[in-house]
Amino acid sequence: MKKISFILFLISINILNSQTINGIVKDSTTGENIVFANIVLKNGKGTYSSEFGIFELELMNINTDTLKISTLGYESKTLTFIDFKNLKKLEVLLNSKIESLDEVLISSKKIKYNDRVILGEKKEGNISVTSLVGYETALFIDNPRKIKGQLNRIYIDLKKRKDAEYIATFNIKFYELDTLGNKPGKELHNENFYVKPKNKKYRLWVNVKDLKIPFPENGIYIGIEMVNTYGKIKKYSYFGPMYRFTQNENDKSLTWSNYHNSGWKNGSIDYKNKKKMKEEILNPMFGIEVLFPKE
Repeated sequence: MKKISFILFLISINILNSQTINGIVKDSTTGENIVFANIVLKNGKGTYSSEFGIFELELMNINTDTLKISTLGYESKTLTFIDFKNLKKLEVLLNSKIESLDEVLISSKKIKYNDRVILGEKKEGNISVTSLVGYETALFIDNPRKIKGQLNRIYIDLKKRKDAEYIATFNIKFYELDTLGNKPGKELHNENFYVKPKNKKYRLWVNVKDLKIPFPENGIYIGIEMVNTYGKIKKYSYFGPMYRFTQNENDKSLTWSNYHNSGWKNGSIDYKNKKKMKEEILNPMFGIEVLFPKE
C-alpha cells in the first residue's frame, strides 16, 4: 500500500510540474506570423511553429525548463517559465536581425562568373542514413581555387525510405567557415529556403543562383534542415527520404548537426567497413556547382 501511495505521489508531482504551452510566433515590427520557426526546450524537446505561426509544446519541469525560439533572419529569444506562467496563450515577438554588411569595393569592372565547377565528395556511396525531423546536417566543402566564387546550384544525394509516413521539407542554409571551431559560422543568407524532395533514390539539384550566395575563399558549409510542415503528427512518425553517405577520401569528419538550432555538434558517422575491417568516417553526399571568374 505504501508503494502504491509513493507511485501516486510521484505521478502527482510530475503532473504539477508539467504544462502544455500554446503560443504563436510573430514579427515584432509587422505583426506577421512567422512560419516553421524552431522552438526547443532546454531539455532537448523541440517543435516548429505551423504555417500560421502557431505551436504547442509540453514542459516537463515548469520550474527549470527554458524555451528558445529562433529562425533565420531574426534574433533568437529565450524565455523562462516566469515569462509565461500566467498566460493561456504565449505570443512571441521576434526582432529582425540587423547585421552590418561587409565592405564592398566598388569597381568599374564587372566580374563575370562563367567558369562552372562541381565540388563535393568524389567517392560514390550507397549507405543511407535517416535524419530526424528538427535536425540540420551541415557539410563543409572546401574551395580548392582559394578565390571567391558564387553558388549556382547545390545537390543532395537521396535514397528512398520504404517505411516513410511523411515526406519532409528541406530548409537549405549556407554558412561561412568558423576557423576557430572548424564548424558552421556566420550565415551567408538570412532567409529560409524551402525545398520539397521526392522519396526515392536520386540526386536532387536545387538552383540557388538567384540567391547570390558567395563561395568564400576558404570554403562553405551547406546545411540541410529536415522540417515538418504537416503540423501535429503522431509520435515517432517516420519521415523520408534518407541522405546518402560516403567515406571521405581523407577519412576526415566534415559534418556537423544542429537540433532545432540548439547548438552545433559533430555529426559525422563512424562506420565499420566489413570488407576492409576498419572504422571509416562517413559524410553526407552534398555538393555544389560554383561559378568562378574565368582565368
